[in-house]
Amino acid sequence: MREMKVGRREFCAGLAAMAALPRAFAQAAYPAQAIKFIVPSTPGGGPDFVGRLVAQSMSSKLGQSVYVENVAGASQQLGAQQVVRANPDGYTLLFAPPTPITIAENFEPKPPYDARRDLVPIALIGRNPALVVINSGVKANTMQEFIALAKAEPGKLFFGSPGLGNSLHLSAEMLCQQAGIKMTHVPYKGSGPAVIGLIGGDVQMLVQSAEAVREHVRSGRLRALATLETTRLEAFPNVPTLEEAGLQNLKVMNWYGLFAPAATPPAVLQLWEKHLLALAKEPVFAKHMRDMSFDPIAFSGKEFAQMMAVERVQWANIIKSANISTKKA
Repeated sequence: MREMKVGRREFCAGLAAMAALPRAFAQAAYPAQAIKFIVPSTPGGGPDFVGRLVAQSMSSKLGQSVYVENVAGASQQLGAQQVVRANPDGYTLLFAPPTPITIAENFEPKPPYDARRDLVPIALIGRNPALVVINSGVKANTMQEFIALAKAEPGKLFFGSPGLGNSLHLSAEMLCQQAGIKMTHVPYKGSGPAVIGLIGGDVQMLVQSAEAVREHVRSGRLRALATLETTRLEAFPNVPTLEEAGLQNLKVMNWYGLFAPAATPPAVLQLWEKHLLALAKEPVFAKHMRDMSFDPIAFSGKEFAQMMAVERVQWANIIKSANISTKKA
């Protein structure tokens, strides 16, 4: 009888070990299928360009296809919501800029998710340097000349943005506050239309990503007055920083980061973080990024979360101080 009890215990232990095997193999096998990046904007913009470059680079490292699916709409909230609702298995990830993560929560109606609770930051993988650009017909060659012009005609000059509450819109509001000028905001439906509006003279100023205005500045249709970065850009070595132009740096970053649903296994998050931090240092990847006027920097998940905590307060303050309506049409 005693021998039977010992045997039964061993038998049960064997069953438990066998039951654990599939889980162990499943974890070790990740990724076992294609991985999808949800980019919450239309094709052709900064998040799409960088997202596709990261996806392509990671495909070879992981031995599985990593592809981009554009899910635009609702101020980039639609794509974020789709990832929040996805199976937290590491096969559906969000590649996003700040707007749906640290800004959308300040507007009404609130997003159908809580970015702090429902999404886990894996890593920041690149930023999109921004420029202050004006129409070439505006009679100003420097930031100080443009500020003087705006002060001489308060409220008569217009600045565009890719949309209400976009990080570039809020950066322009911060710039106007610091410079002590009043301009009328004209929101567009995306960066492309905003740049076209500036070229056409419908607005006089735009804070826009370097990649979106690079060719227009080089052709002379637009004039770059300053960069929002703390150092001059390689692609625009003659364009001063805001500090060099007589203002304070805004201390904001138009970043791109990778996020996962909150319940994603830690091992999956760590795998992605490790590869992304290494990817940013690879010469070939860095060159591709710089050729597109992006900056190949990287933050760990912990560093990324700390940065966003500070950023959330900053965006909330500028929205309140600039009296930006939180009622969406």
